[in-house]
Amino acid sequence: MKLNVKLYGTLSRSFDKYDHLSGIDVVIRKDASINDLLVHLNLLSERLGMISMDGILLNKNSQLKNGARIKIFQPIAGG
Repeated sequence: MKLNVKLYGTLSRSFDKYDHLSGIDVVIRKDASINDLLVHLNLLSERLGMISMDGILLNKNSQLKNGARIKIFQPIAGG
């Protein structure tokens, strides 16, 4: 299955030539979950905030859909 992934905050630093406008295209097995994607991208050890697929917030066990647009945010703090 093909996905487009956009990384926000400092999460993109691990990817050479990451384009903030277009993100990265990822090919992963068709029954993959968000957690599988995080393992594939080697982001499992990173502190993560919200994760969305086509504008809908997900958890790490949510199943992915072919052609989806995934957004992964680092945690945000403020006051």
